[in-house]
Amino acid sequence: MCKVPLLSSSGEPAAATIEKDEKAPLKSASKFTADQQTIIRAGEVWRSHISPAILVFVLVLPMLIYQKEYFSTFFHDTWYVPIMGIIGCTIPSGGAPVAGGVVFLPILTMKNIEAHEAVAFAASTQMVGVGIFAPMGWMSRDPTVLMPSFLKPMFPFALAGLLFSYLVTPLEKEDEVLLVFTIFVICLAIYVIKGLVTSQLDTSQNDSSEEEEAENSSQSTEEVVEDEESAEGYGTMSTTAPVVERQMSKAERRNLVFTPKLFTIYAVCCFLGGMLCGWIGIGVEKVTFFLLTYFHKVDVIAAGLSSITMNGWLSFFAFLLHAVCTPEDEGFGPHLTCGLKDELNPGGHVFGKVPYELWLSVLPGILIGSLIGPAVNAAVGPRNIMIIFVGFLFFDATYNIYNLATNGFIAELFGS
Repeated sequence: MCKVPLLSSSGEPAAATIEKDEKAPLKSASKFTADQQTIIRAGEVWRSHISPAILVFVLVLPMLIYQKEYFSTFFHDTWYVPIMGIIGCTIPSGGAPVAGGVVFLPILTMKNIEAHEAVAFAASTQMVGVGIFAPMGWMSRDPTVLMPSFLKPMFPFALAGLLFSYLVTPLEKEDEVLLVFTIFVICLAIYVIKGLVTSQLDTSQNDSSEEEEAENSSQSTEEVVEDEESAEGYGTMSTTAPVVERQMSKAERRNLVFTPKLFTIYAVCCFLGGMLCGWIGIGVEKVTFFLLTYFHKVDVIAAGLSSITMNGWLSFFAFLLHAVCTPEDEGFGPHLTCGLKDELNPGGHVFGKVPYELWLSVLPGILIGSLIGPAVNAAVGPRNIMIIFVGFLFFDATYNIYNLATNGFIAELFGS
């Protein structure tokens, strides 16, 4: 920008205007640190070069494996899976704390896929979809949506819960867990609706929020200057400085600070959320979304993406357990003994083989969904993403209640 002094009506330079114009570029230049700018460049390389190469590879790989049987066997049996993957990854990549399992599990159940195998598929898919593709899709836009101040201290507790649920307390009957999770999902939907109606949830866009913060700051400064000028004009001296209440910026709220009490609450909830992931493939992302938006007032995009990323990282370990610890009669693998042995599981195995055929088919879909998600967020806005999220919550709750009713659990619960 050309630095030409602006003249006031008296012909003197307008110093305040010059100072404001000179400071404007400094703010935009310091929006991201040097490390974050490096991540942004890496994200741009991912979107422009790496992700297209991966897409071509995952499309060609099944053709090389199945060859002449590609259309008659592979494509015929799995044509719906890429579509399922696009939907299952677009929504979380857009910022909603919905892991792909909320889409995959009902569809696979309708396709008569065994429940443990469906959980194994969700784990193998989420490992890639929301553990790698979704966060990488955001790095070129805003690398601060992933919060190390949350993920680093809390992931070990979530992982401990996951391993505990798989190896120590595997589900023999999932009805009780589904009931508790359904009640939590309904409460979370009510919490999000209340937050949207009362504007307690931060649903602002990343770029617009920075501009709003700058405008609010400049407006506060201008008000102080006007007060001082008016006081001088009347020949009086102000004895009290104007008090401007400063709210934490979005960047400051994304940098979490824990008190001992909050740390304990987060740790316990992440452990329980990890157990949910081990039992039903999803859950921790909704628990942590509530924690982040309620206690630390984190904006919904950062809270949602950090939460699904934790789910994706947990899914990697869940995938490993399903890949190497299944019983001898379930698919490939070394069939290791990983868990505690009891009467129902004398081999100490993890039930549910990884359906590799479905997994190969879903990879192109989740990659495309991860690239679409940030664009969807920019087009419809975080507020509408949260409305979609509420729709998924009610769908999840309705599906769970239907399952509990059809297997007789609700009738048994009420003694009818």
